[in-house]
Amino acid sequence: MNIRDIASLAGVSASTVSKVMNGKDKDISEDTKKKVLKVIEEENYVPYFKFLEKEGIKNQLLGLLLRKDNREREHIVLAAERAAREQGYGVVVGYVENEKELETLAEHMIKKKVAGLLIDSTKWIVGGKYEDVTVYLNETKEFDDHLKAVLYYRLSEAARLATERLLEAGHQKIACIAHEQDTSIIGGYKLAMQNSNQNGQTAWAYAGQSLADIEKYGISQVLSENVTAIVCGSPEIVCCVLKAAERSRTAVPNELSVISIGDNRILEFIGCGITAVKLPSDKMTETAVSYLIEMIQGERRIEMVKRLQSAVTERGSIVEPPQEKQGEAIVVVGSMNMDVTIEGAQIPVAGETRLADKVYIYPGGKGANQAVGVGKLGGQVYMIGCLGNDMDGKQMYAGLVENHVHMDGVLFDPVLPSGKAYINIDEQGESAIVVYLGANRNVSVNQINRCRYLFEKAKYCLLSLEIPEAIAEYTMKFCKRNETEIILKPSGVEQIKPKLLAGTDYFVPNEKELHTFVKGAESLEDKAEKLLQMGVKHVIVTLGARGCYLRNREHSLYFEGTGFEAVDTTGGADSFISAMAVYLSEGKDLLYAIEFAIYASGLSVTRPGVQPALPERKAVDIYEDEIYAKYEEKRRKRR
Repeated sequence: MNIRDIASLAGVSASTVSKVMNGKDKDISEDTKKKVLKVIEEENYVPYFKFLEKEGIKNQLLGLLLRKDNREREHIVLAAERAAREQGYGVVVGYVENEKELETLAEHMIKKKVAGLLIDSTKWIVGGKYEDVTVYLNETKEFDDHLKAVLYYRLSEAARLATERLLEAGHQKIACIAHEQDTSIIGGYKLAMQNSNQNGQTAWAYAGQSLADIEKYGISQVLSENVTAIVCGSPEIVCCVLKAAERSRTAVPNELSVISIGDNRILEFIGCGITAVKLPSDKMTETAVSYLIEMIQGERRIEMVKRLQSAVTERGSIVEPPQEKQGEAIVVVGSMNMDVTIEGAQIPVAGETRLADKVYIYPGGKGANQAVGVGKLGGQVYMIGCLGNDMDGKQMYAGLVENHVHMDGVLFDPVLPSGKAYINIDEQGESAIVVYLGANRNVSVNQINRCRYLFEKAKYCLLSLEIPEAIAEYTMKFCKRNETEIILKPSGVEQIKPKLLAGTDYFVPNEKELHTFVKGAESLEDKAEKLLQMGVKHVIVTLGARGCYLRNREHSLYFEGTGFEAVDTTGGADSFISAMAVYLSEGKDLLYAIEFAIYASGLSVTRPGVQPALPERKAVDIYEDEIYAKYEEKRRKRR
């Protein structure tokens, strides 16, 4: 293509084309100028190129072809221009929406007679003589075998480094949020979790279609899982996480550690400074430019594959996780019921009819209550039980999930409806309960066997007797084989087999239940001693507003209540057991765990219902100083 060719295509003389190109076009009409310029643009005409080529003078322009969705495009462009300028070259940048458009853009670059090409692609694009002056840039090792010169880093490796950094800090409950296009980040995160034997939950990983999607759904999903750290797939995602943390009053990094995949200046200044995995895009591009120029000048072979490493840039956003979120796993085997709570002046007796003041319908059941109690307090909790395949069952399932309970062991029974509990409450907050077991009757040995893996990793099992006694016995055997300690709440039965008691680590009856199981006129302390002689390791008798009594081989102690005014005592014992289990799972002393449990249960009875009334960890931690002071006082007295 020369000036005469341009003139022919435009239908003008060669001198007219020359005048237009050299700005000497005052006597040429606007229509003619536009026609000439359009042909020049369409043909990508570069004047004198044949003369330069004939004289052996190389064009000093490099073509850089980039996908618009390349997360590092700004770093790549700046690094390419800087590296090229240092060696006397310029850079022509072209962007494409996807890899399909790269071939067309490469053809345009070639027509502009660039000296060589840098292409952001995993696919082989250019043929002909330009293959010897083309370098490819990638963020994955999964590229076409035809590519002769490639520099790359791996996003999956960056995610692995980020996750390993959080694991080194002691985190176990680690989430990962990334863009849908960066699925390799999720892959690297999952690999690191697996390599460290951490069983990350499905809900801990989220790949969003957009930042709006991530902000609306992804961040709330992982924060609802009580995670202690988040691997953020980009600096933009970090900003969204920090905004959500501020709204929920979650302190970064004290309550939530954060690390970014990719770095930029803003991460130095937001929050306390955000730790990031710096991607080697700058170094990759600078190396690629130098290598390409050597190829253009004939000083370098064209075959080369080079991998560059990401590195962690430390700032202030990673600390050790809060201890309360790192407890060992707790499995709950028990009932799930829909509670119908009826408030009135007095609880009716036989033959009596009374009018109700209020009626509430809430999800309940000893097992479900205890599971929700653990979940709200930040424990790792797994539920095993049966629901009816009805609206009540689906509502209860959704409520448990919302309260951070893992539902691996829950089945929907196709025949029986969900369990129900009918609860009468008087003016003093005392309650009387009638339970219909429903689907709870069908918890089976096979179901327990299918959940073997849960018992293998669980430190504690919360067991209540609103399920068939044979299943409770089988669960105890399972726990013993896996060294899972049993916390038993003996509700809904008139007697307990001695072998059940012999397998119990923590037996938690209320005062009425104790006198039901251990007949006679002996004192509460003597009856607790009898249970020890039957094989129970720790007897904890809950006394309502008066606190509780502990009897084991070391202690015979009373714990006073909180003095909180009761509105509904229905779920007090469930709150007590779940709170005690959470503190024990965190390695706390039993006396400390009981003091914590008394405050948790005290708070729970100040509101109607059970699951809605169970306290969050922050609500109980308000009384942390009081709880610790009472624990220290008891410790000193026992020395």
